[in-house]
Amino acid sequence: MANWTQKKILVTMGGVALGVCGLAAGGVYYTTGLIDEVGVKVAEKATAIVAADIKIKNIPAVEKEVIILRENLGEYVKILPDSRELTDFVRMLQKFERQSGIRSTGLIQKKAGGNSKALFSPIEYTYQMTATLWQGLKFMNLVENFERFVSVTAFSIKPGQVDLSTIDGEVVHTISLTMQTFTYNKRGAEKDVMIPDYGDRKLELREEIWKRMQAIRIDHYEHPGMQGRRDIFVDPRESGLGVGKDPSNAEQRSIIEKHIGAIEQMTKKLNKIRAEGTTFPEQWSLEKSFKADLVKALASVENDASMIVYRPYRLRWSQEVMRPLNNLKQQVPTAFEDPSAPNDPYLPVDEIETLIAQMTDDCNSGQLEQARNRYESVQDRLTVPVTDSRYRLAIDAKSWHHKATTALDFKALDLNVQGVIVSGAGSSGVLLNGEVFEEGDYIADDLLVKMVEEEQVWFVFRGLTLVRTM
Repeated sequence: MANWTQKKILVTMGGVALGVCGLAAGGVYYTTGLIDEVGVKVAEKATAIVAADIKIKNIPAVEKEVIILRENLGEYVKILPDSRELTDFVRMLQKFERQSGIRSTGLIQKKAGGNSKALFSPIEYTYQMTATLWQGLKFMNLVENFERFVSVTAFSIKPGQVDLSTIDGEVVHTISLTMQTFTYNKRGAEKDVMIPDYGDRKLELREEIWKRMQAIRIDHYEHPGMQGRRDIFVDPRESGLGVGKDPSNAEQRSIIEKHIGAIEQMTKKLNKIRAEGTTFPEQWSLEKSFKADLVKALASVENDASMIVYRPYRLRWSQEVMRPLNNLKQQVPTAFEDPSAPNDPYLPVDEIETLIAQMTDDCNSGQLEQARNRYESVQDRLTVPVTDSRYRLAIDAKSWHHKATTALDFKALDLNVQGVIVSGAGSSGVLLNGEVFEEGDYIADDLLVKMVEEEQVWFVFRGLTLVRTM
């Protein structure tokens, strides 16, 4: 009996030991699984740490790129007007009208669509005008060269009729343009992240900022104008009016050449009158002959004008006959009406006043070369003495000549305005040809930086205040 009890105890102890071993084995297996999971997490964290270290190492490069982009953001969005600048754009269209010679008949803004919270919102205009082909092309060229981003996305031309409306012999068409621009919504942009020592970093990167700015500037194309080409919307053949009754092309060409020859002879006489070696009797005789020829020529062109019906010859008639003849008419000499009259080498008062008015209009409309040429063509006849009553008028004309010449010389200067710094507290500055100049600094002996604004820089050049836009 005792042996059986002892066996039961041994069996029980063996079972318990076996159970404990099983539990220990299970615990070891579970612990091994936990270790493996922790190992995976440790490896993931190690990978994340490596990635974070890489990002940390890249922070200076990323900050550099952000600083460059922020500083050039103004140049990127400069081509995209906001609502206030759209008003300025419409005013600029009026300036383009005057420069190109077109006549506006309507400007309609299409209804804006899309998301009002978007960074960039498109705006379209429909613009109608009447103009010759070359005026219309010049207007479109001015629009697409505008400092703000404006694109002519579509246009249509309704050809005009030869015998209804012309300008300098060119047919006037009805032209419709579709122009597209964009507004930049600053409120849609994310808030900027602060970069430590931003001002110092910007100063260090100024050369890189300037290089990037040059890379995003838009190249401009200047339309060369007519250059002897014909209007493709006009039939180059004869007009067809009065078929069988109009002079032939050879006869029309002969009429034009006859008048060109007569104009050349009158020009020679006028130059002879003004030549220094011509005596007074010769001047008087030549003037009398010149005036007689001019009266005869004016009467003749009035009769012959209706005979020029071939389209290319009508253009020649306007450019080679009427224009130089009107120019000769304006230069009729007045100093030798009477042999006994005194020899007055200077322009009369009314002609000087007309010259001043024309030069004023030329300068105000940007026709600087024309203003300068007007003065220089009669410069010898404006050197009146101080005692002459015309002296003050001559000084006024000379002043406009100085303004036109100075503005042309200023325009020819190599002044590349690359950026501005506008400060409300201290002096503002401009980055010009790679150098920084503050307000009041001299760029050259006769060139001073007067004032720096966000969109333009004012200079004083040879005593005249002039402006360059960004």
